[in-house]
Amino acid sequence: MNSNFEYYRIFYYVAKYGNLTKAASALQTSQPAVTRTIHKLEAELGCRLFIRSKSGMELTPEGKTFYEYVSAGCAQFFRGEQKITNLMSVDEGSITISATETALHCCLFQAIEAFRKVHPKVRFKILNNSSQKSIEVLKKGQVDMAMISSIPFAIEDPLIKHTVHSYTDILIAGRKYRNLKGRMMTLGELCHYPWVSLTSDTITRIFLDSYFAKRGLPFEPAVEFATTDLLLPAIEHNLGIGFLPPEFVKEAMMSGNVFQIEILDEMPDRSVSLVYDLEYPQSIASTVFRKFVLGRCTLGENRTQ
Repeated sequence: MNSNFEYYRIFYYVAKYGNLTKAASALQTSQPAVTRTIHKLEAELGCRLFIRSKSGMELTPEGKTFYEYVSAGCAQFFRGEQKITNLMSVDEGSITISATETALHCCLFQAIEAFRKVHPKVRFKILNNSSQKSIEVLKKGQVDMAMISSIPFAIEDPLIKHTVHSYTDILIAGRKYRNLKGRMMTLGELCHYPWVSLTSDTITRIFLDSYFAKRGLPFEPAVEFATTDLLLPAIEHNLGIGFLPPEFVKEAMMSGNVFQIEILDEMPDRSVSLVYDLEYPQSIASTVFRKFVLGRCTLGENRTQ
């Protein structure tokens, strides 16, 4: 039997409406075309499916049995079509983002919170990766976009990068080092204190190594961590002093667990960037969210005050 789904779809609408004209209208085709298809289907099945009556098209016993199965199949197809349509809309879409911890805390959490006030049904999947790993998974098409920290290498086509947040790291310390509070210090004076930092393979560590080297100073942390989220607890437990973005330490500073050490050496600004692949197909939800984030940046809502 060579019948295709189009035959079944036409049969479904004729059986549903019991009328050739109404079925043709729903299918946006002509009544003769519908009639021809029903005849072809009956010929292939080897039985009559309809009986013409004054009230319209009535199903034969065979037709009723066939309709039970065809209607169930069509319902599944129609639900699938509707699901795809919904996924292509903003409110039923999903967005996958690879982000660094700095990007998450400095701007991504805030952006998602604001976006979901407008589009509460959009689903987010967040992968916590380094900047380099985020670029890798973006190139492979595994995520819709990446939110990364400053990187020491150029972004190549077809990737597009937009800076969405700027910040300046601050030097903080725990209660053990309260003798430094309120004093203006130089990096040279602080070199003999224990430092905490990320491991040498991270973007932040490369940045700090360069920062100290330009001043002719060594940077040899007493404790190193693989992830940024461990730096603050380490500083709160007096394992050393260290640099962190202001967004990471607001609550800890308000509670008095840590305080800022004022330094004379100027700390360069750093940034968070949104990166996406110009050639990779973007869902409507992903496109709308990207424009939303860039709009917040334009309005200055993501800038460090």
